[in-house]
Amino acid sequence: MKLQFTNGYRPHFDQITRILQYLLANDDQQKISRKDIVDTLGIPNRQVENLTSMMVGFGLVLPRTANLTTLGRKIIQSDPYFENIETLWIVHYNVSSNPEWVVWHRIINTAMHAQDEFDIDAVSQQYFSDIEIHFSVRTISEKLPKEVGAVFAAYTRSDLSKLGLFDTEASGRFIKTTPKEAPLLAFLYALICFRDNDFPGSSAVNISDIYYEENSPGRVMNIDEYRVRAFLNDLHDSNLIRLEKLANLDQVRLNEGMTQEVVIDRIYGGRDAS
Repeated sequence: MKLQFTNGYRPHFDQITRILQYLLANDDQQKISRKDIVDTLGIPNRQVENLTSMMVGFGLVLPRTANLTTLGRKIIQSDPYFENIETLWIVHYNVSSNPEWVVWHRIINTAMHAQDEFDIDAVSQQYFSDIEIHFSVRTISEKLPKEVGAVFAAYTRSDLSKLGLFDTEASGRFIKTTPKEAPLLAFLYALICFRDNDFPGSSAVNISDIYYEENSPGRVMNIDEYRVRAFLNDLHDSNLIRLEKLANLDQVRLNEGMTQEVVIDRIYGGRDAS
């Protein structure tokens, strides 16, 4: 697990765009160094380090080599300024469903569903006591609250605020809010990722898992059972999934060939679910 994923910085998507554009222009290189990015773009070394860390978590670049992923390439070619709400939901799902990024993961999967108001110090103390054996006392006391604060800042002071998951109060506390509804294809992308990561090799997923389980689209995107079932009905009607409710079955079967890459192509190729 990585505690200092953001190092206390919130994502600056304008700078992420600049880095992605540079990576696309140098897409033929096997590895792109941080120094190359710093020297070419004039972004401070520490900021590049933190932004590329977040870009890995968002699913935009590969670790160590900083080469673009398929998603990162599609986004910088089709939505370079992160204006589409699908893009924001996708990067939110990617980073929030990976337990490697332990602070981000627990705030979204656990804290967000346990309470409605959040204080940085209280969240730091309540949800991370089990990881203290893995880090120094100084890291837990100084770095953990900064990391918690950075995650909440990402959803209130960066483009991720457009998702509407959190807001701030005058007291400085954070509150959970009713999120903007995710587009159908962003939900489908999350569903396929959930199947691939949590039920590898399976073609079917129980519907209760889709709205309840850790890393599920319902849990990560804060969608209740009613809306999850409405999304699934729409996907079924669009022939993108098959609902199976015979006998004791209450599950979703994903169509053969329906992959993350196919959904990404549908989103950034301008085609809708139908």
